[in-house]
Amino acid sequence: MPKLKKRSGKEEEFDRAKLEKSLRNAGSKEETTRKVAETIKPREGLTTAEMRNHVVNELKRHDPDTAKRYENFKK
Repeated sequence: MPKLKKRSGKEEEFDRAKLEKSLRNAGSKEETTRKVAETIKPREGLTTAEMRNHVVNELKRHDPDTAKRYENFKK
């Protein structure tokens, strides 16, 4: 799996399960979680902020209320 750049500068391997957990924590239904997670195609060097923006945009298409919660969740 590609490594993402965190805000601290540290690199961390992309973990789809971690993304799915954060979506569920924001209130995403299981089907929406799966659909959104499947659209995420991480690439080497992608920042977590860039990935988060992509996730929010995908969530807005499926569940705008959850997208707002996810966007406002502590970063």
